[in-house]
Amino acid sequence: DEDVRLLLYLREQVEAGRSIGELASEGREALLRRMTTAAEPDTRPVPDVVGELLQTVHQLDKRQLDVRLAELVACTPFLTLTTTVLTPLMHRLGDAWARDETSIASVQLMTELIRARLLAMLQTTTPSQSAPVLLCACPAGEFHELGLLTLAYTMQQAGWHAYYLGANLPVSALREGCERVQPALVALSLTYGPDPVGYMETLHQIDAGIAAVYPTCIGGQVVERSSHLETISHVQICRTMAEAQQCGWRSQTSGSLVVGVG
Repeated sequence: DEDVRLLLYLREQVEAGRSIGELASEGREALLRRMTTAAEPDTRPVPDVVGELLQTVHQLDKRQLDVRLAELVACTPFLTLTTTVLTPLMHRLGDAWARDETSIASVQLMTELIRARLLAMLQTTTPSQSAPVLLCACPAGEFHELGLLTLAYTMQQAGWHAYYLGANLPVSALREGCERVQPALVALSLTYGPDPVGYMETLHQIDAGIAAVYPTCIGGQVVERSSHLETISHVQICRTMAEAQQCGWRSQTSGSLVVGVG
């Protein structure tokens, strides 16, 4: 009945990152209308959501960005949200910054808001006790987390238990984490590599100390652009999220992998 459908809808919204307080403030009738609208096919023209968000972030309007992101998370399937809104948004914002058309403050504000939303979504889902462990981190010197967070949430929704350790994690700390939790898969991201010698040294350390023992995904734009991967012995590059998921499941029965997820 209506109450059961409303409870299921509320659970979906909480799992998508919205708080109970935020939902309660809308009131029952508003939630019922939103629930009904979400269940109906939308034939209206698709608005330029990315353009709207770009204008808002250029103005550093955090309140409006928070509201709009909450609405998008609540009403948009996650794959659609990431592929048609968040990824193009960050690419266009980065391009605008490169052309000196926006400030680094705008880029960092949008990055932190999306990061916080993805983390909230990840933390409000409850994996089963038997779920295989996915350990996620950005190696030392890497601070670009959005691609890895997207993978972590996608994999957790698919039945994994994601341990997200964040940015700038030294290889020694990564090794300690692996020894403690014994992950079925390690997922790392290398998106920004101004020092080719430095990131290749990091890859070699991970290859020898982590990937030789634990199935390991290392990816992102740095790995995809590299022309020196022949010296790494335990790697396979996957350039799409779908390939990364397939590699994840294969890792439970095969060797170590390197996956492009950034």
